Amino acid sequence: MNWRKKEALARKIDVRFERDMQDWPLEVSDPERLTEFLGHYDRESDHEFRELIAELIVFSIDEALFLLSTLSGEVLTRAASVLINHPKVVEYWVCPSANHSDEMFAITPWIRELART
Repeated sequence: MNWRKKEALARKIDVRFERDMQDWPLEVSDPERLTEFLGHYDRESDHEFRELIAELIVFSIDEALFLLSTLSGEVLTRAASVLINHPKVVEYWVCPSANHSDEMFAITPWIRELART
């Protein structure tokens, strides 16, 4: 996705953006804003914006699970309904060749379950 689209979304949802950010969703992910990001996704009609928000959601969930080891069922259910619409996002986080927890992301076990449904 081009930087102009990311910059426009960043302004819209009030997150940082700089053109030299190499992994923008990672750099602006925020577990404390997960519910807010889910709301932005629900209200957004632009497909490219929705895809970027889905990436923010998954990075934020991964960070939350890494820091807290758990999230509310309600947040995970809402996130699942978002992520099933973005198979390319899910595919990356599944880590199909990883067999041990130190080879995968904190979100990988949950996202593998999601990918099976």
